[in-house]
Amino acid sequence: MYGASCVAVSSTVAVAAEITQPKAVVELFTSQGCHSCPPADKVIGEYSKSPDVLGLSWHVDYWDYLGWKDVFAKKSNTQRQYAYARSLKESQVYTPQAIINGRTHAVGSRKGDIKKVISTFEKSNRGMIVPITATMTNTSIKIAIENSADAADATLYMVFFNKEHKVKIKRGENGGKTLTYHNVVHDSQALGMVKANGLEMEFPMAEMKRHGYDGCALILQRNDSAGNPSAIVGATVITDL
Repeated sequence: MYGASCVAVSSTVAVAAEITQPKAVVELFTSQGCHSCPPADKVIGEYSKSPDVLGLSWHVDYWDYLGWKDVFAKKSNTQRQYAYARSLKESQVYTPQAIINGRTHAVGSRKGDIKKVISTFEKSNRGMIVPITATMTNTSIKIAIENSADAADATLYMVFFNKEHKVKIKRGENGGKTLTYHNVVHDSQALGMVKANGLEMEFPMAEMKRHGYDGCALILQRNDSAGNPSAIVGATVITDL
């Protein structure tokens, strides 16, 4: 359905964690206080079962006033969505909003539209075009990215998530429902930039597990001239930490 994998993965020692190689990244900006969001949350749930697409749920806080405070919402997630709006030259944000490969947006519940965008990006070489090599052992994971025109000055981010949460919503527009959320982002941090000599890093598995999350995404993303998030050019996913 999509182009060939661009992430080389090897393992020198058998480990429990699993590395997958997504060909696209779909970031869903969602809220437990939004009645339109549950169908989009289901779409991310479907993508979470596929190795071809990395779906991430970023819960925003601007609907908390409607009677239910989203238990996963963070101001930094809202700030990320507004930063995307600036990068994409949009005047407003909304939920459920899906950002595909950092390059465009679609209504998060419209899986058909998202699928078409992913296919178009793959055909036009705007998917995960920068190879990321991950080598994992029982004690560490090594990440290597070679420099190239597409990788130059892109930033590598480590995004921690939990694969599934069930939440009973007691009030607000979704009051009375028990909803399931997938790949909920809880923490993210910038690791470094790709420079002339590329980028190489090694992380202790114990340190990654210490955070208590069961999934981690490594995302290579460019910024626009104002520092807003822009095109995602590489990604790999580590689950079952």
